[in-house]
Amino acid sequence: MAFDTSEPLARTDFGDELLPGTVLFHGTFRITRFINSGGFGITYLAQDSLGRDVVIKECFSSTFCRRAQTRVRARSLGTREHMSRIVKSFLNEARALASLKHPNIVGVHQVFEDNDTAYMALDYIKGHDLLEIIDEKRADLSPDLIVRMAGKLIAAVGYIHDNQLLHCDISPDNIFVTPAGEPILIDFGAARRTAAGAVEKYSGLSVVKDGYSPHELYTAGGNSGPWSDVYALAASLYHAITGEPPVNCQSRLAALAEKRPDPLQPLAGSVPDYPKGFLATIDRAMAVTPSARFQTAAEWLKALPQPETRTDRKVVLVRRVVPVPVAPRVCKPSTVRPAAGPAVPAVSPAVIPLRPRRPTTRVAEVDLSGLRRISGFLGGCLVDSLSGVVMAGEDGDGASTLANVAVARANLQALAALPPGEAVDDIQIAIGRRLHLIQPLASAPRVFVCVALDKDTANPGIARVQLQRVAQAVRL
Repeated sequence: MAFDTSEPLARTDFGDELLPGTVLFHGTFRITRFINSGGFGITYLAQDSLGRDVVIKECFSSTFCRRAQTRVRARSLGTREHMSRIVKSFLNEARALASLKHPNIVGVHQVFEDNDTAYMALDYIKGHDLLEIIDEKRADLSPDLIVRMAGKLIAAVGYIHDNQLLHCDISPDNIFVTPAGEPILIDFGAARRTAAGAVEKYSGLSVVKDGYSPHELYTAGGNSGPWSDVYALAASLYHAITGEPPVNCQSRLAALAEKRPDPLQPLAGSVPDYPKGFLATIDRAMAVTPSARFQTAAEWLKALPQPETRTDRKVVLVRRVVPVPVAPRVCKPSTVRPAAGPAVPAVSPAVIPLRPRRPTTRVAEVDLSGLRRISGFLGGCLVDSLSGVVMAGEDGDGASTLANVAVARANLQALAALPPGEAVDDIQIAIGRRLHLIQPLASAPRVFVCVALDKDTANPGIARVQLQRVAQAVRL
């Protein structure tokens, strides 16, 4: 992903912003230019006392505030008390946000008061917000990129919730994307504090964005919670995937009440090139009824299809196994004279091609039942790869056992070819729709624990961990 970051930031004739050159917090920051404004504040580019670029967020609600030179004043006597509560809440939430340290959440450097209002000094991030990228096609939002960004954003939202905060204003314009494609959550002006499941409203104010806000945010005192941020993030991802903002949740709620079809087109089954199950999690996260959504970001993250990840472990990977016929070896004939009768040539037995055999003995102490807990399980066994004997089995089907034996014996040769001192933690073989994982025993490297899995439903990373646990428990 690449962005053109050379263009200047927007400048307008909007009358409430501070002018360039304005100094804040006893000369610590100097305003460079106006960036934008929203329901809870005005954002500026500034420089600190060391000449570094920072973003300054000023607590300024145009509904209740006005500018008198640099100072912020209430618009009327009736809004003075409300403005005071807004500034106090802004400071409280800004201090809470300053404690958050996450690579996908904008960092807060300083929280201070000046001009009779409150300010935050934030990281300056080059790039563009997700809405600009979608509308102006500034970058290619490929399925791989969206899947990667989704996992990071869901984890970031979960981190916010773990710190008893709700964002309450997640939307494409509040998701910044760096030139490297790293998503950053910004603009916590509507953030609310939550503790033990109870939500404290942000000074009675709420940001509602059609298409992104769940219906509970439209109503004062609505049952908002982590599930509300889950909806908003899913709606933002929906926009990135389809290129169009999703249908207003209020319209969807009305259709539900009138027993009409949901006007929102589900993603699953209608958009190609995404991992199996990924789009279905977004559809669920956008359920109209809060109880039908993922209740937490952690629950959503767990439901995502997990990509196969590379580790620093040594793995022998064979994509395809093709049986190779073995020509029989015949010894030179020699004359063997039996006690009676004519001389006959003696021939050594042919070398029989590798062929799996069913077990003749079983090892009673071996418990392979843990293999069945691996998602996509088709069959598993303990194999002496030298002889081909299945020492113990946890069969899902016989074909899986035979295939496990064959690939185990074939890969014994790969292990033998390794340099001295090299060890293999596991072996992964993909054949058609099956995934075979093989774990040599540390105490007997020629003995393998094998499991066959369905590639569409298996999670290779988790499967390896479970396979290793089972192998470590085997005692011969």
